[in-house]
Amino acid sequence: MVSRRVAAVAALAAAALTVPGAVPAVAAPAGVAPAGVAPAVGRVAPAPAGGDLTASVAEVTPERLRIVADVPRTADGKLPPLTVARDGFALPVSVAPGAPEALADGPRTVVVVVDTGLAGARLRAVRDAVLALVAALPTDVAVGLVAAGAEPAVAATPTTDRAAVRAAVDGLPASDGTALYDALRAAVAVGGPDADRRLVVVAGGRDDDTAAASAAATAVTAAADRVDLVRIGPADDGLGQLRRLATSSGGTVRVAGVSALPAALGAVAATVPARVTLTVAVPPELGGTSTTLTVTAGTGATRVSAALPVRFAAVPRPADGDPTRGALSLPSLGPVPLGLLVFAALLLASLLVVLGLSGSVSRSRLKQVDRFRLGGGGASPDDRSVPPQPEGHVARPLLALSDRLVRSGGAEERIGRDLERAGLTMRPREWMAWRTGTALGGTVLLGLLGGVLGALLGALLGWLATSLYRRLRESRRRRTFAEQLPDALQLIVGSLRSGFALSQAIDGVVRDFPAGPLTVEFGRALAEVRLGSDLDDALERAARRVDNNDLAWAVMAIRIQRDTGGNLAEVLATTVETLRERDRLRRHVRALSAEGRLSAYVLIALPFVMAGWMLLVRREYIEPLWTTPVGLVMLIGAAVLMVVGTVWMSRWVKVEV
Repeated sequence: MVSRRVAAVAALAAAALTVPGAVPAVAAPAGVAPAGVAPAVGRVAPAPAGGDLTASVAEVTPERLRIVADVPRTADGKLPPLTVARDGFALPVSVAPGAPEALADGPRTVVVVVDTGLAGARLRAVRDAVLALVAALPTDVAVGLVAAGAEPAVAATPTTDRAAVRAAVDGLPASDGTALYDALRAAVAVGGPDADRRLVVVAGGRDDDTAAASAAATAVTAAADRVDLVRIGPADDGLGQLRRLATSSGGTVRVAGVSALPAALGAVAATVPARVTLTVAVPPELGGTSTTLTVTAGTGATRVSAALPVRFAAVPRPADGDPTRGALSLPSLGPVPLGLLVFAALLLASLLVVLGLSGSVSRSRLKQVDRFRLGGGGASPDDRSVPPQPEGHVARPLLALSDRLVRSGGAEERIGRDLERAGLTMRPREWMAWRTGTALGGTVLLGLLGGVLGALLGALLGWLATSLYRRLRESRRRRTFAEQLPDALQLIVGSLRSGFALSQAIDGVVRDFPAGPLTVEFGRALAEVRLGSDLDDALERAARRVDNNDLAWAVMAIRIQRDTGGNLAEVLATTVETLRERDRLRRHVRALSAEGRLSAYVLIALPFVMAGWMLLVRREYIEPLWTTPVGLVMLIGAAVLMVVGTVWMSRWVKVEV
């Protein structure tokens, strides 16, 4: 109430500047907050005149936020639509009428001062109008009644019992005189000095007591009460001081006849806002953050709002021994422990590579083994031509586990074939151990950053990254082989025209051609020929290993020439010319489709890039996608559409030559 006392002193100072004999000016209620500004957190200030919205934060818990607001009512006395928004996004909210006593700044009070110096039908009309006023007020507003007769009397102390108030109104007696200002002072005393009070004066007579008017003005100013005057009869009635008091207190002055009295008092009741409690469900991601909430009532031109600065309560962490702790939850670490863990993971990966995964066989021995190893599956651990590789204490258990996985799944031959196509010298169990270690590292790193979801995503990305690495090496090796093949065949054509046999020409290519996948595959084919295989069969197996149709067609041409006879050099020269023409056409088509392929790459990557960015800067914005049923349906639908769109665009930009 300090603010009210300050307002009273200011009003009294302003009164000293007025004309002598006039009623001192009364300041606006000190508890009124300007439109859009919230009062002190924890209490609700009285609603201002003019229908603005006043609200304050009353209670903050980790699960909910309670706001008490005084909301202007609609013309029919109902509540307008209420919303609570954060940065333009509405939060889930429930509305309950009234406010718990512990959250509000005391009950609101309306004290009706009735001029009983009336008789007959006029007094009965006043009673009926006051009863209509009482019925139109919000149910949480306490109503008091003061009779302004020759001697003022409190007919009913403020109460929310409407039946008691109606009985007091019906029992108002007629009086021979009117003491409006004395009754006004008695109304100020009703409810105590700290009451959130409004005074409604229904006057039918006149009161020319200047001293009583000055005393009443002082009392109203000190209590910071609002006065609404409803005058029955003409405007020029000798109540000028009471009119000025109503205007300066922020109230209204209405003049009405007996028949229009219920409407005038109903308009006064409509200015009393409805007090409601808004309960906002606080999303977990907002715990411990500070923001500004916008409470809005109504729509369109009648909309009013208030801005509330809020700091949400932090969500308490479960204790280590708490049985409610999720079994899959991972601890969140600070930058220093996280950096140490990342360093440890990288060190472990390096040790695995140095001690066991890459082996320590010299480069010359690896080339020798690769040159004379037969095609098909990868080298078996029992292959005596490969010397045992030293394995560290860390790598041995991981390699043993991966060896059992490869053998139990029957995938050793397939994995060995894939590794050969990619030009990797790892054994199948070493490749499986490397993939497992990469997935484990991704699980640890992303799990520390994103919890369970991050751990699952890290494992998936680690596993897929190794597969992508192998596919990229295989694609690059296949492309390099295709680029070298026409020049190698041209060199073979020259050797054939010089009198060399086909096997001698191929051996010259292996010895003189730049190192690459072509020399490796041709050298392996020659090794198979030395072991008793036919040359065309060995070359055909080489074509299958590198998945190259051009070499397969060249082998077919060699077979046909052997069966039908003719000049093999001319046949291979024609094949070389055809391959080079097809390569020129392929490059031309690739250049023409570059824009389409780039557009497809951008469109495919854009959702993932934006999702990753939003996870970093505004996680709560997209978190409903996996925390709500509707979001999960949208996420699954988006994934399906992404797959369909990716396949569709890949078919559009892929041109077969």
